[in-house]
Amino acid sequence: MNNKKISIIVKALILGIVLAFITIVFIILVGKTYTFELKNRNGIENIEDIDIMVEDENIAKIKDKKIEDERIIITIESVSRGKTDYLQRINKDTYATDTIYVHDFGVITMNMNMGKCNGVYIIPISTIIWLAYVLYLLILSYKESVSESMYEYKNIAYLGLIFFVAGSIIVQFLTLNNYNGLISTIDTIKNLSSLSILLLPIAFIVSILVIISNISLIYKEGFNIRNVLGVILGGFICFTTVLPEILYNALNTATWIDVHNENGIGLYIYDFVEALINISVTYIECVLIGTIVLGIKSARHIPKFDKDAIIILGCQIKKDGTLTKLLQNRVDRAIEFSKMQKEKSNKEILFVPSGGKGKDEVTSEAQAMKKYMIEQGIDENRILLEDQSKNTYENIKFSNSIINEKINDAKIAFSTTNYHVLRAGSIATEQNLKYEGIGAKTKTYFWVNAFIREFIATLFSEKKKHIATIFAIILLVALMIMILYINNNS
Repeated sequence: MNNKKISIIVKALILGIVLAFITIVFIILVGKTYTFELKNRNGIENIEDIDIMVEDENIAKIKDKKIEDERIIITIESVSRGKTDYLQRINKDTYATDTIYVHDFGVITMNMNMGKCNGVYIIPISTIIWLAYVLYLLILSYKESVSESMYEYKNIAYLGLIFFVAGSIIVQFLTLNNYNGLISTIDTIKNLSSLSILLLPIAFIVSILVIISNISLIYKEGFNIRNVLGVILGGFICFTTVLPEILYNALNTATWIDVHNENGIGLYIYDFVEALINISVTYIECVLIGTIVLGIKSARHIPKFDKDAIIILGCQIKKDGTLTKLLQNRVDRAIEFSKMQKEKSNKEILFVPSGGKGKDEVTSEAQAMKKYMIEQGIDENRILLEDQSKNTYENIKFSNSIINEKINDAKIAFSTTNYHVLRAGSIATEQNLKYEGIGAKTKTYFWVNAFIREFIATLFSEKKKHIATIFAIILLVALMIMILYINNNS
């Protein structure tokens, strides 16, 4: 973990501690009493006509009661730690009952151990302030990181977290009107389904579009597992988003487990699974959105017009040794960029077609590209051949060595298909190379599915970080379920 990440965590942690301290002190100062209001539905004029009482006045007592503006205002004061009932007569034989909890420092909560108390709104307000500060730090870090290199995978993480935190802030605001104490904050975090459900229509529409594009792709390219990855991903996101509701409906009538008893283990097992699914799916959706945003940004990026060389990343050629349309577009895009640079800065650029000879290829990909470029009028002296590489990592590594043998501290760009720019740039960044990429267009039916493959590849390349994040989510969910258990069983 680098110093910048540590700095973000430390700053967020410090503010979190400060806000938590302020929140606790404020609640202790104002929470020794609890005031609530009732509508004066019966038009009572004398407060003494209202029959109210605290069952155990050694724990809490009525401090004040009054009628004001057609409202009945009751104030309860703590006496000592404990639990008792607040009673209000409805008719001759019936009382309405609320439970009073008196905690350490005399703080009163109503109906739940971690329920509503005087000054309780400082909790969601502090939470929103903290989340807003974290969002601010993430945006700053993202901008700084992108200015250094657009292609680092941490930028996806920053974007994913930005969407995640921004969504969490919105959810916190939406729950303010019905806020019912610390337990409400926990429920809001636990039930991030509200955020994932907001994203569900997008996921559903995308999955339908992906299915259509996959059908077209399979029709034109043939069936294989790679050509249905988009359908699998879209189906997975849609299914897991509604999975908690399916589980609830299934367990609601089940006889082998009881999800209705607050003291039973069944409820907490279900809550754990539900919260884990909600938060994990929301996290994956946010990472997906981050990947899409950064992928499009990378594909649309135009490098600075100061380049000494441009590497053309190879891919499969035809059986007769000519270029596929996909590879031809990469070469054409590189040639187009060279003309743009010549016009803008009057600087010539060297071309480095990169790609070795596969077992089923009659010539190397680099040689096939070179032949095509010469046919397009490119001077052979401006072409440096790299014909030994077998993958993108070697494309970049071997090409970089060839270029630097000819030009010291060369400024280098690369040309590839639009969906591949982000991952190729990330591979260059891993080799400490500050390259800029340019994306060639491809057919829509191919682009959609190919981009999904790139997303899965980025997930796999950062699998340790994602596994660590999911593990942290598991710990967070376990902590929240433990707090819920304490709240329900106090």
